[in-house]
Amino acid sequence: ALYVTSSVLAGITGLLYIGLIKAPSLSLAEPLVLPSVAAAVIGGTSIFGGRGGYTGTIIGALILTVLTTLLTILQMPEGARRILFGLIVLFVTAAYLRIVEER
Repeated sequence: ALYVTSSVLAGITGLLYIGLIKAPSLSLAEPLVLPSVAAAVIGGTSIFGGRGGYTGTIIGALILTVLTTLLTILQMPEGARRILFGLIVLFVTAAYLRIVEER
């Protein structure tokens, strides 16, 4: 039931997003994928499976929002932002693996 609810909400969100943009395209949400994954990983959700939480993901999204705003103020190009978000995901994943190995 949870997967069905998630997919219905994702579909409604996609329709609302297309209505806002008014120009449907297959690559419309491509710039949103990496920040979404980064927010979940920063929030403590493992990319290797297991449990994650809403609270941590929301905190990760807030951290990335503040970081994105700061990078916009500093006029960092979009390509550099993607590289930075990728490095953040790699760093947090490496830290997670190190913590798991110590247990």
